[in-house]
Amino acid sequence: MTAPLTLRPIVEARDLPRMQVPELRERFARGEAGIAWSPEHDASAGAPAGVLGGPEAAAWPHDLAAPPPVDVPATCAIGEAWWFPRFGGLIGTDGALYNATIGEVRHGSQDLSILPGVGENTTRFIPPATAPEIETGAVFLPWGAGFNYGHFVIDALTSLQLLEQTGLLEGVPALAPKLTPWQRDLIALAFPDLVVSEVEAPVVRLKRAVFATSMDHFLHHPNGVLADVAARVLARAPAGKGARRVYLSRRGQSMRVMVGEAAFEKALAARGFTIVRPETLSAGEQVALIRDADVLVGASGAALANAVFLQPGARVVEIQPLNFTSQWVRAACRQVGVDWRGYVCASPCPAREAPLLARFRRGFKFAFRPPLDDLLAFVDQAL
Repeated sequence: MTAPLTLRPIVEARDLPRMQVPELRERFARGEAGIAWSPEHDASAGAPAGVLGGPEAAAWPHDLAAPPPVDVPATCAIGEAWWFPRFGGLIGTDGALYNATIGEVRHGSQDLSILPGVGENTTRFIPPATAPEIETGAVFLPWGAGFNYGHFVIDALTSLQLLEQTGLLEGVPALAPKLTPWQRDLIALAFPDLVVSEVEAPVVRLKRAVFATSMDHFLHHPNGVLADVAARVLARAPAGKGARRVYLSRRGQSMRVMVGEAAFEKALAARGFTIVRPETLSAGEQVALIRDADVLVGASGAALANAVFLQPGARVVEIQPLNFTSQWVRAACRQVGVDWRGYVCASPCPAREAPLLARFRRGFKFAFRPPLDDLLAFVDQAL
């Protein structure tokens, strides 16, 4: 039986030795640990504060007068470790638990019991008796980015950007679990020369690893690295489709159901909006649809990460149910020069008001009903 390891949480900014990038590359080559901070890169200078509206605007829990937080991410190198491809997590062979790689795992499994080998005894990790071994690799895909478009664009792609600009991808394979077609498309657009090794094993032993702290919810506090990634995607994305007004429909989604969405879509179509279900499009098709738009409207959700592919000066109207508020879309918009406008409505409404099919669809969480005329008036102000 493999001896268990006692888990020892490592907060990279606190626990890893700080150094400049050239030294970090040297340490990585020797299998030693270190962290190098990227330069400050806030691209939101002069960005509009945003506009709030809707019947529950006064209850929005953030301060519109203050800019959202902006992070300065870092790149990290470590020695021998266990890597969990599906979750992105790294545990050193000495039990070091690297915080930035498991931050998103904690969102779905606070005690990390979801990780193979951790299970119910959440203070220890039992390594597998056998596992594939890889000499070196760059880990960039956190758990949430495995299925969430927003986390993939803002957490995973920015991590690759940071690793590339510090030279830590030179001769180092990028490692990921099996990717979806849309994930491969986005990587190919942003990093056309990058070869990603897809690994399906539950646990892998890595001799040396690099990663970026942007893996851990960079979505909530992005900086200008996001604008850099968006520019790279746009440079190779298909030509625009000519749509000037776009609505991202959630009628095919089950978690958060907008009651009256069909009527809203009909009214938007009369205003010249293209109505689209993003999940039916490839990543390239989504970018091609969005890139020329003047106005993008949608309810809170991962598809609004596409706002970073709008041109500076475009406007985003985000419909936020009161029990699902955030400012991550606002933060992303500010980094690319896009004008964000949030419409906050009461939520949830009685579930019985949602269509029967939506209520019984797997994953249904709640329903909300924005007042149609008031919402349309708010959208009209952005046209």
